[in-house]
Amino acid sequence: MIALTERSKVMVSLDEGAKWSELPVDGGKDSAAPEKIRTMIRHPYFDDYAYFLPESGTVALYTSDEARTTRKLHIPTSPAHFYQPVLRFHPERPDWIIFLGQPNEKCQNKDSLDCQVEAFVSKDHGAHWDALAAPVGSGGCSFLRTDRLTKAARDSIVCARHHKSREGAGNLVVSDNWFTKNEHVLVSNASDFTIMGEFLLISEESSEANSLAMHISLDGKTSALAKFPGNKQKMDPAYTVLEPPDGFEYRDEKGHNRKMPGGGLMMHVTKNTKPGAEYGTIYASNSNGTYYRQTLEHVNRDESGLVDFERIRALEGVAIANIVSNIDDVEKHQKTKKLQTVITMDSGARWHYLAVEGRTPCRMTAPRKGDCALHLHGYTEVSDPENIYSASGAVGLIMGVGNVGPALARLGESDTYLSQDGGAHWQLARKGAKWHEFGDHGGIIVVADRIHSVAEVEYSLDRGKSWQKLALPQEAKSMRVEMLTTTSDSTSRKFLLYGKKDNSNKGILVSLDFVGAQPRMCKYDPSDHLHKTNKDDFELFAQTPIDSDDACILGRKVQYYRRIGDRECYVGDEFRSVRYISEICDCTEKDYECNFNFVRANDQADDNPWGKCVLVKGMQAPRTNCTEGHKEYFEIEAPYRKIPQSVCKNGLVLDRPTEVWCPGKARAVAIFWSLFLPVLFLGLAYFGYKTWRDRYPYLRLEDIGSGIGPAVRDWSHRSNANSGVLKQMEPVFIGAVATVRAAGGAIKDGVLWGVDRAAPFLPASIQRWSYEHPPRWGASLTMDGRSRRQLRRGEGSSRYSYHPLNDSEAASRIFGTYDDAHEFDEYDEFEAGFNHFLDEEGDGAVGTGEGDAQP
Repeated sequence: MIALTERSKVMVSLDEGAKWSELPVDGGKDSAAPEKIRTMIRHPYFDDYAYFLPESGTVALYTSDEARTTRKLHIPTSPAHFYQPVLRFHPERPDWIIFLGQPNEKCQNKDSLDCQVEAFVSKDHGAHWDALAAPVGSGGCSFLRTDRLTKAARDSIVCARHHKSREGAGNLVVSDNWFTKNEHVLVSNASDFTIMGEFLLISEESSEANSLAMHISLDGKTSALAKFPGNKQKMDPAYTVLEPPDGFEYRDEKGHNRKMPGGGLMMHVTKNTKPGAEYGTIYASNSNGTYYRQTLEHVNRDESGLVDFERIRALEGVAIANIVSNIDDVEKHQKTKKLQTVITMDSGARWHYLAVEGRTPCRMTAPRKGDCALHLHGYTEVSDPENIYSASGAVGLIMGVGNVGPALARLGESDTYLSQDGGAHWQLARKGAKWHEFGDHGGIIVVADRIHSVAEVEYSLDRGKSWQKLALPQEAKSMRVEMLTTTSDSTSRKFLLYGKKDNSNKGILVSLDFVGAQPRMCKYDPSDHLHKTNKDDFELFAQTPIDSDDACILGRKVQYYRRIGDRECYVGDEFRSVRYISEICDCTEKDYECNFNFVRANDQADDNPWGKCVLVKGMQAPRTNCTEGHKEYFEIEAPYRKIPQSVCKNGLVLDRPTEVWCPGKARAVAIFWSLFLPVLFLGLAYFGYKTWRDRYPYLRLEDIGSGIGPAVRDWSHRSNANSGVLKQMEPVFIGAVATVRAAGGAIKDGVLWGVDRAAPFLPASIQRWSYEHPPRWGASLTMDGRSRRQLRRGEGSSRYSYHPLNDSEAASRIFGTYDDAHEFDEYDEFEAGFNHFLDEEGDGAVGTGEGDAQP
């Protein structure tokens, strides 16, 4: 642990705060060492490295062994402290450093517009420095490649190159050869840049007053303009880029580690900048950071630009924010802001109010309404922004200071609340406003009074079920606590308490050691998960959704190992919680958010408590262009898009685009089908007509349509001035009538054939109707389910009485000798006799049975 005192001395502790000593300088005192250290910088990628920069001068210090020893670092000029951080680092090479310095005395005044800042790079840990760019503007220079922005080249450097001074706009340039040969202008007229997660964000000054354009790049080679609802490419110049979510690692059922995708960007854009009335809107982007949708309105911020927004550590997609509930009173009547707290579990797709269990001063309306809910003090009111509500090592535990009611009350009227299931349910932990901190992976919770002077602190070893007191040393009693902290991942069992006594500027640092609080180390058996047993001291924790019975969150069911709450054991520093994916879920409405230019409607119902996504008035859905790739159609995106972090499969599909023919292609297709379909129809009609005539050669055209054929023929033969034309049109009329008749008959017979096929499975009344109305082709079953062959041979059982024709009756029916006195209405009986009359084997023999008719 490293601390910088008010007298610019660096103090080091190698045992987590129990003992402190002054930072060693090259093995002893050296007159060339910096007299006054102003800034300490920890290496973000290599934990053993730290740097100590002077107020002015060219001699700094660094350590590569956790401050056990130090070495001199010679820098080209005095540091430009107003460009934090002054040092920029490479994620793979600890000896590659970029330094921002001020080469002239004018930079002593940070507000001077004539101050020029230069950037230098070293590839051998400060032994040699090379100039990169001068002057550089806001953002300075940085290695483009980070541990998450991995698409950039290994040697790429990005700089904000300004022409005259560090104020105003300039060019954002990128080089992969240390600016020795060439450089690439990524964005012109750029005013600032930052690297967040896997995104490079560049703000461009707009010609319009009080507006900026935002460019997004994933590789430093190309960039795209960020688009906001309403197809807007401009935004308010007062904005804050919020911390992007990490892509968590999980272990699946087969034991394989998987990297889940990180989400897009979140950005807070200020809508009101009046002092004391600041608020804005949070926008969430798609996976590549280009299209933004509105996710939460009226989000609170302060005068310095800090936003009441905080992600919950260890749980993916969970965040807490404070919103202004009385916008009209604030804007029109200049009243004080009233804040309410909301939480999301799906990366901002939906927000809920916090629900408290147990007795409350009002009837709980959370999670759907905030009239009676828990409201917490947020990011704008803390002195230690490292872990406001949670810690990465304490899975599922969230703690905050607030009150239950319609809005957030003053700190003196607040209590301390705890959630053990990731924010779905909350319980009162301690009365009064408390500093809080987690240790030993959540196995230890320490709280200290936040308002009054203290002589003791309280701690819990069973996740808040019971509390014990720990007295402070005599010299620390009656101190007012200003900070309670531990390691950033909250895995240690040691804490630091810092504060001052009343009427004193002397700070007091107290070490709290809970190493002996538990008698043994917890037993962890990884095979429990595979065998689905629980014989050790750990449990599998699954995050609880809000306002839903479905345990799936972001398309999966995830379980985390954490210590069982009431086990009397400690976890230790070496344990790392493993996330298991127990199931990949089907996609549901929860896995989708509103697409670009769409917002949630206020028509919430029981079957859809979040409201449907509707198009913003006057806007249109995103769509592709017909000229892109010479496509024959363009796509109109759906009102929904899948949440970038969701990994659901199958199930509900809400993001399928609509395909629409391009205007020219639609006309060409219409012309093609208008010419092809008539030809196809006439061809099919002719084929059907010819097939019918070949099968029933004794039918005449004049018999079709109850005499329609003769009527048309007689009408066409009438004498008139156009008789020649009519005679020429006669075949057309007759063919058209025959075609229509054939098509109608084919459709009718198709329906009859379907009923005939399904007859054995239908009620008896329909079976009898089917038998009495057989199709002219393809009939295979009789009304009792027997085939024609079975009927002819007398096989199978019969549920109805009827008499097949004998051979004589069949022959007489065919050759016109049938006696009209005989009643003959059964087509199937006639067909049975006719088939029996003909030879089944097809050898040409006729009349092989006894009593067969002879031709």
